[in-house]
Amino acid sequence: MLTAELSVRYEGDWTDELAKYDVFGEFLASTFRNREYIGIMALETDDLEASLEVIRDHAMTESVEVVERYSPAPGDRMAATLFIRGQLTEFTPLQTLLYEGYLPIGPTTLEDGRECFDLLLSDRDELSKAVEVLDDFGNVQIKRISRDFSRQILPSAAGWQELLSSFPPRQREILNVAYEQGYYEIPRETTLEEIADEIGITKTTASNHLRKSERRVIEFLVTYLNLAASDG
Repeated sequence: MLTAELSVRYEGDWTDELAKYDVFGEFLASTFRNREYIGIMALETDDLEASLEVIRDHAMTESVEVVERYSPAPGDRMAATLFIRGQLTEFTPLQTLLYEGYLPIGPTTLEDGRECFDLLLSDRDELSKAVEVLDDFGNVQIKRISRDFSRQILPSAAGWQELLSSFPPRQREILNVAYEQGYYEIPRETTLEEIADEIGITKTTASNHLRKSERRVIEFLVTYLNLAASDG
Protein backbone atom coordinates (compact mmCIF):
# COMPACT_ATOMS: atom_id res chain seq x y z
CA MET A 1 0.00 0.00 0.00
CA LEU A 2 1.04 3.58 -0.53
CA THR A 3 -0.46 7.03 -0.13
CA ALA A 4 -0.14 9.86 -2.59
CA GLU A 5 -1.23 13.48 -2.69
CA LEU A 6 -2.44 14.53 -6.12
CA SER A 7 -3.70 17.90 -7.24
CA VAL A 8 -5.64 18.93 -10.31
CA ARG A 9 -6.64 22.31 -11.71
CA TYR A 10 -10.34 21.81 -12.50
CA GLU A 11 -10.34 24.09 -15.53
CA GLY A 12 -13.36 26.37 -15.87
CA ASP A 13 -14.64 25.61 -12.38
CA TRP A 14 -14.95 28.18 -9.59
CA THR A 15 -12.24 26.35 -7.67
CA ASP A 16 -9.84 27.28 -10.50
CA GLU A 17 -10.98 30.92 -10.55
CA LEU A 18 -10.30 31.38 -6.82
CA ALA A 19 -6.54 31.17 -7.41
CA LYS A 20 -6.41 34.93 -8.03
CA TYR A 21 -7.43 35.57 -4.40
CA ASP A 22 -4.86 33.18 -2.85
CA VAL A 23 -7.61 30.99 -1.41
CA PHE A 24 -6.88 28.03 0.82
CA GLY A 25 -9.98 25.90 1.29
CA GLU A 26 -11.07 22.67 2.85
CA PHE A 27 -14.21 20.76 1.86
CA LEU A 28 -15.38 19.67 5.29
CA ALA A 29 -18.34 17.62 4.05
CA SER A 30 -20.09 17.01 0.75
CA THR A 31 -22.71 14.79 -0.79
CA PHE A 32 -24.17 14.18 -4.22
CA ARG A 33 -27.75 13.24 -5.01
CA ASN A 34 -28.60 12.81 -8.66
CA ARG A 35 -27.21 16.05 -10.09
CA GLU A 36 -27.44 18.01 -6.86
CA TYR A 37 -24.33 18.96 -4.87
CA ILE A 38 -24.43 19.96 -1.20
CA GLY A 39 -21.22 20.87 0.62
CA ILE A 40 -19.67 22.67 3.56
CA MET A 41 -16.41 24.47 2.83
CA ALA A 42 -14.00 26.41 5.05
CA LEU A 43 -11.85 28.94 3.24
CA GLU A 44 -9.23 31.58 3.96
CA THR A 45 -8.68 34.31 1.40
CA ASP A 46 -7.18 37.72 0.66
CA ASP A 47 -10.58 39.01 -0.49
CA LEU A 48 -13.61 37.30 1.01
CA GLU A 49 -16.30 39.26 -0.84
CA ALA A 50 -14.64 38.76 -4.22
CA SER A 51 -14.19 35.04 -3.50
CA LEU A 52 -17.86 34.70 -2.56
CA GLU A 53 -18.83 36.46 -5.78
CA VAL A 54 -16.78 33.99 -7.85
CA ILE A 55 -18.56 31.03 -6.21
CA ARG A 56 -22.06 32.57 -6.43
CA ASP A 57 -21.65 33.64 -10.07
CA HIS A 58 -20.59 30.21 -11.31
CA ALA A 59 -23.13 28.40 -13.48
CA MET A 60 -23.13 25.38 -11.17
CA THR A 61 -23.96 27.30 -7.98
CA GLU A 62 -27.53 27.60 -6.74
CA SER A 63 -26.88 29.21 -3.36
CA VAL A 64 -24.07 30.07 -0.95
CA GLU A 65 -24.80 30.66 2.73
CA VAL A 66 -22.08 32.18 4.93
CA VAL A 67 -22.35 30.21 8.17
CA GLU A 68 -19.58 32.18 9.91
CA ARG A 69 -16.81 34.60 9.06
CA TYR A 70 -13.78 35.67 11.07
CA SER A 71 -10.19 36.88 10.86
CA PRO A 72 -7.86 33.88 11.47
CA ALA A 73 -4.89 36.03 12.55
CA PRO A 74 -3.78 39.66 12.58
CA GLY A 75 -3.62 40.86 8.97
CA ASP A 76 -5.82 41.35 5.94
CA ARG A 77 -6.87 37.75 5.29
CA MET A 78 -10.38 36.62 6.16
CA ALA A 79 -11.91 33.21 6.71
CA ALA A 80 -15.43 31.85 6.40
CA THR A 81 -17.42 28.64 6.53
CA LEU A 82 -19.81 28.23 3.60
CA PHE A 83 -22.85 26.06 2.95
CA ILE A 84 -23.03 25.53 -0.82
CA ARG A 85 -25.76 24.07 -3.02
CA GLY A 86 -25.37 23.48 -6.72
CA GLN A 87 -26.55 21.61 -9.79
CA LEU A 88 -23.89 19.56 -11.54
CA THR A 89 -23.71 19.40 -15.31
CA GLU A 90 -20.76 17.00 -15.27
CA PHE A 91 -18.90 14.74 -12.88
CA THR A 92 -16.44 16.49 -10.55
CA PRO A 93 -12.91 15.18 -9.88
CA LEU A 94 -13.99 13.85 -6.48
CA GLN A 95 -17.07 12.13 -7.88
CA THR A 96 -15.00 10.52 -10.60
CA LEU A 97 -12.36 9.25 -8.16
CA LEU A 98 -15.08 7.72 -5.97
CA TYR A 99 -16.84 6.19 -8.97
CA GLU A 100 -13.57 4.61 -10.12
CA GLY A 101 -13.05 3.05 -6.71
CA TYR A 102 -10.33 5.30 -5.28
CA LEU A 103 -10.25 5.94 -1.55
CA PRO A 104 -9.57 9.55 -0.50
CA ILE A 105 -8.11 9.97 2.99
CA GLY A 106 -9.34 13.07 4.75
CA PRO A 107 -11.01 16.11 3.22
CA THR A 108 -10.35 17.52 -0.23
CA THR A 109 -8.42 20.79 -0.01
CA LEU A 110 -8.07 23.74 -2.36
CA GLU A 111 -4.78 25.60 -2.81
CA ASP A 112 -3.61 27.89 -5.60
CA GLY A 113 -6.73 27.02 -7.61
CA ARG A 114 -5.97 23.29 -7.44
CA GLU A 115 -8.08 20.59 -5.82
CA CYS A 116 -5.86 18.30 -3.72
CA PHE A 117 -6.59 14.69 -2.80
CA ASP A 118 -4.82 12.26 -0.47
CA LEU A 119 -5.40 8.78 -1.88
CA LEU A 120 -4.78 5.32 -0.48
CA LEU A 121 -3.45 3.18 -3.34
CA SER A 122 -2.37 -0.42 -3.80
CA ASP A 123 0.66 0.31 -6.00
CA ARG A 124 2.19 2.70 -8.54
CA ASP A 125 0.08 1.28 -11.36
CA GLU A 126 -3.04 2.38 -9.52
CA LEU A 127 -1.40 5.77 -8.98
CA SER A 128 -0.79 6.09 -12.73
CA LYS A 129 -4.44 5.29 -13.40
CA ALA A 130 -5.53 7.93 -10.88
CA VAL A 131 -3.44 10.50 -12.75
CA GLU A 132 -5.16 9.47 -15.99
CA VAL A 133 -8.59 9.85 -14.36
CA LEU A 134 -7.84 13.37 -13.11
CA ASP A 135 -6.12 14.39 -16.35
CA ASP A 136 -9.55 14.72 -17.98
CA PHE A 137 -10.20 17.76 -15.75
CA GLY A 138 -6.92 19.64 -16.21
CA ASN A 139 -3.25 19.68 -15.30
CA VAL A 140 -2.35 17.03 -12.69
CA GLN A 141 0.54 17.16 -10.25
CA ILE A 142 1.82 14.47 -7.87
CA LYS A 143 2.79 16.38 -4.74
CA ARG A 144 3.83 13.50 -2.50
CA ILE A 145 4.19 9.70 -2.50
CA SER A 146 4.71 7.64 0.63
CA ARG A 147 4.96 3.87 1.10
CA ASP A 148 4.07 4.19 4.77
CA PHE A 149 0.42 4.53 5.74
CA SER A 150 -0.26 5.93 9.16
CA ARG A 151 -3.46 7.28 10.60
CA GLN A 152 -3.29 11.00 11.20
CA ILE A 153 -3.37 11.80 14.90
CA LEU A 154 -5.55 14.88 15.03
CA PRO A 155 -8.05 16.26 17.55
CA SER A 156 -11.66 15.93 16.50
CA ALA A 157 -13.61 18.97 15.37
CA ALA A 158 -15.69 18.64 18.54
CA GLY A 159 -12.50 18.62 20.63
CA TRP A 160 -11.19 21.76 18.96
CA GLN A 161 -14.55 23.49 19.38
CA GLU A 162 -14.70 22.60 23.06
CA LEU A 163 -11.21 24.06 23.59
CA LEU A 164 -11.78 27.23 21.58
CA SER A 165 -15.13 27.99 23.18
CA SER A 166 -13.79 27.45 26.71
CA PHE A 167 -11.67 30.60 26.86
CA PRO A 168 -13.13 33.39 29.03
CA PRO A 169 -13.14 36.79 27.25
CA ARG A 170 -10.35 38.21 29.45
CA GLN A 171 -8.00 35.28 28.77
CA ARG A 172 -8.69 35.57 25.05
CA GLU A 173 -8.01 39.31 25.17
CA ILE A 174 -4.68 38.87 26.97
CA LEU A 175 -3.58 36.14 24.55
CA ASN A 176 -4.35 38.42 21.61
CA VAL A 177 -2.47 41.37 23.09
CA ALA A 178 0.51 39.17 24.02
CA TYR A 179 0.68 37.69 20.53
CA GLU A 180 0.22 40.99 18.68
CA GLN A 181 2.87 42.77 20.78
CA GLY A 182 5.49 40.04 20.34
CA TYR A 183 5.45 38.40 23.77
CA TYR A 184 6.08 35.01 22.15
CA GLU A 185 8.86 36.19 19.85
CA ILE A 186 12.49 35.24 20.55
CA PRO A 187 13.70 37.50 22.04
CA ARG A 188 10.49 38.91 23.50
CA GLU A 189 9.37 42.25 22.14
CA THR A 190 7.20 43.16 25.12
CA THR A 191 6.87 42.44 28.84
CA LEU A 192 4.08 41.39 31.16
CA GLU A 193 4.07 44.90 32.59
CA GLU A 194 3.45 46.39 29.15
CA ILE A 195 0.70 43.87 28.41
CA ALA A 196 -0.95 44.64 31.76
CA ASP A 197 -0.73 48.39 31.12
CA GLU A 198 -2.27 47.97 27.66
CA ILE A 199 -5.29 46.17 29.13
CA GLY A 200 -5.49 48.19 32.36
CA ILE A 201 -4.84 45.43 34.92
CA THR A 202 -2.03 44.53 37.32
CA LYS A 203 1.00 42.54 36.26
CA THR A 204 0.00 39.70 38.64
CA THR A 205 -3.50 39.50 37.17
CA ALA A 206 -2.12 39.50 33.62
CA SER A 207 0.33 36.73 34.53
CA ASN A 208 -2.40 34.57 36.09
CA HIS A 209 -4.71 34.93 33.11
CA LEU A 210 -1.94 34.26 30.63
CA ARG A 211 -0.72 31.13 32.42
CA LYS A 212 -4.25 29.74 32.69
CA SER A 213 -4.87 30.25 28.98
CA GLU A 214 -1.50 28.73 28.05
CA ARG A 215 -2.24 25.74 30.29
CA ARG A 216 -5.56 25.13 28.51
CA VAL A 217 -3.77 24.89 25.16
CA ILE A 218 -0.85 22.79 26.43
CA GLU A 219 -3.08 20.30 28.27
CA PHE A 220 -5.11 19.82 25.10
CA LEU A 221 -2.18 19.44 22.69
CA VAL A 222 0.33 17.42 24.70
CA THR A 223 -1.74 14.23 24.46
CA TYR A 224 -1.78 14.45 20.65
CA LEU A 225 1.91 15.33 20.51
CA ASN A 226 2.67 12.12 22.38
CA LEU A 227 0.32 10.04 20.20
CA ALA A 228 1.86 11.40 17.01
CA ALA A 229 5.48 10.96 18.13
CA SER A 230 7.38 8.65 15.78
CA ASP A 231 9.20 7.08 18.70
CA GLY A 232 5.90 5.71 20.00
